[in-house]
Amino acid sequence: MAEKTGILAPKRLARTVGLGLTALLAALYLLAAVFQFEIPLLDAMELKTYDMRMRALRTEPPKLVTIAAIDERSLAKLGQWPWSRAILAKLVDRLDDAGAKVVAFDVFFPEPTSEDADREFARAIGGGRKVVLSTVFLLKREDVRYMGPEQLEGARRAMARHAIESVQPSGKGGVLSPGPYGIIVNIPELQRSAAYAGHINVLPDALDGAVRRAPLVYRYDGHYFLSSDAQVARAFLGGKEPLVRAERWGITGIQIGDRYIPTDEEGRYLVRYRGAAGTFAAVSISDILDSRVDPALLHDRVVIIGNTAQGIGDMRLTPYRDFLFPGVEVRANIIENLLEGEVLQRPGWMVIVDIAIIVALGLALIWLLPRLGVTRGAVLALVVLGTYLFLANYLFQAEGLWLNVVYPSILVALIFASTTLVRYFSTESEKRHIKAAFQFYVPPAVVEEIAADVGKLRLGGEKRDLTVLFSDIRGFTSLSESLAPEELVKLLNVYFTEMTSKVFDHKGSLDKYIGDAIMAVFGAPIADAQHARLACRAALDMIKALHGLRARWRHDGLPELDIGIGINTGPMIVGNMGSESRFNYTVVGDAVNLASRIESLNKVYGTSILLSEYTYEQVKDEFPRIREIDRVRVRGRAQVVGLYELIAEDKYADLGWLGEFASAYRLLLEGRHALAAERFEALHAQIGDPVSAYHARNCRTPHRRKQDNP
Repeated sequence: MAEKTGILAPKRLARTVGLGLTALLAALYLLAAVFQFEIPLLDAMELKTYDMRMRALRTEPPKLVTIAAIDERSLAKLGQWPWSRAILAKLVDRLDDAGAKVVAFDVFFPEPTSEDADREFARAIGGGRKVVLSTVFLLKREDVRYMGPEQLEGARRAMARHAIESVQPSGKGGVLSPGPYGIIVNIPELQRSAAYAGHINVLPDALDGAVRRAPLVYRYDGHYFLSSDAQVARAFLGGKEPLVRAERWGITGIQIGDRYIPTDEEGRYLVRYRGAAGTFAAVSISDILDSRVDPALLHDRVVIIGNTAQGIGDMRLTPYRDFLFPGVEVRANIIENLLEGEVLQRPGWMVIVDIAIIVALGLALIWLLPRLGVTRGAVLALVVLGTYLFLANYLFQAEGLWLNVVYPSILVALIFASTTLVRYFSTESEKRHIKAAFQFYVPPAVVEEIAADVGKLRLGGEKRDLTVLFSDIRGFTSLSESLAPEELVKLLNVYFTEMTSKVFDHKGSLDKYIGDAIMAVFGAPIADAQHARLACRAALDMIKALHGLRARWRHDGLPELDIGIGINTGPMIVGNMGSESRFNYTVVGDAVNLASRIESLNKVYGTSILLSEYTYEQVKDEFPRIREIDRVRVRGRAQVVGLYELIAEDKYADLGWLGEFASAYRLLLEGRHALAAERFEALHAQIGDPVSAYHARNCRTPHRRKQDNP
């Protein structure tokens, strides 16, 4: 029973810690979500993930809203802002003539100017035209300190006709925060003339100032008032009286025509941005006044008039982190969303969903992780985390639902980390217990072996089919004698860097440098069925790179190196090999030795790249510039091996003579040495082929060809 208790104790401890972490995260989330308790780090992290999901949304180009821009060109032509309202009247007339369906102003006009200009502007926006003016609610008590009672009452009366009377179910819904303390409206003449008016307040997030939410409706003086953007949607969709849905805890949504827009309890809407700044079509007001605008950008569209010039201001921070995002384009995004019915949702009941997810994930991991090892536990934690992140992103993309991802993600990480730490300290305790229990019965070294688990850091290896490449510098001894040590080291460093990069480019592993030689392995440690092909491509690139190095060395007055490359494919042992205190990841075996022997034969045949028949069989379909050049018995190996030359692209201008070489080679294999010698000599004289010269010499000697090679 004691043993059983000892085994289960770590699991119980891990689950206890996990329960505590789950309860802590759930409590923190409730404080933040329900009681508005700020946890800046976690809140900021969640906003960052929201922004990432926002930027990943699949969207279509906007097609219903165009920005009439107060831009640098307009300012240069029409003068400093604000312009005469007679100009704005002309602008409204131009837009009406162009067939704009709704005209909205992202600026407001609280002060009178010229009486004639104000009258002309009032005429332009009146007359049954669908023009939406902007107002501003004062959300702080100190904002109204300089406004007298008469001014506040006048503004309230001027805005009263734009109140929304249709409220369901009872009209007694409230908001969680205090309503506005006042409102700034346009001058009476303009306010009376406009068909619609709404507020243009924005709600930057307190943590970073980015605009993610927009208040579509405010409750003021016992009535509900829509934002200017909602009024634009109302005008565009037919002008029917909107419906505000509210419960005792707050607002739940707005019905505009056939569009239902869900909001949070304070009437705020999540802005679904279509893209970075510049996504919406923006036409210069000067071009509109001069009738130099594509009519399609104005006809049957919402045209919102606002500033895009940097000098005037009104630039906003958004999830796209564009510091030059015009406020008018924020409004264009909102209007396009409302008209298209595209919404993102974070309803109040999502708090319950998030809490349920936190608890469910915590309980599942608390039960499963202590039953698994570290590796399988890590896999489970990653699978759970990945699945949840995928689900959260899918719901955001498909349904517009904003699930919290930070708290569940942190919970998964904390439970896995705590379980692993408990297991680690418990294991260390068990090791001490084992040492104490067995030290009198077995040698200390055996005790250590029983108590320890070195995992992957074990000596030994496995047998696999791989490809080995050897590369060696020809005449290195004489080269080292002709150069000063520092020049030789510099030259070798450049050479090794270039050659090694080619090995890495083709997924090879550098096994070691052996003096001036390079040994590389393909297909390990990461398995790749194309290891033979990758080795051949690396060899060709090494020869090509060497030509570039030669040109540089020639320019610097240094000797020009030449190299030979040998490649073989076959079974070999790969793994960590060495002593208990020091070992290397390497390959050994007969196939490795054969590659080294083949490399050394390049100087015999005058070639650059030699392959064994085993490599050739795997690459013959991909590399047409290969020829069989000999069959030899290398030192230390009884079996004859076929040798093949992999010819670099720039070695010969034309390879049409390879057929003649093959014919002469067949004569050699058939024992018709005299005739073969004539053919080889002719080829050498014609092409300068060193392999033909080698065979011609051997065919003319009394003993002809050697059967053994170094």
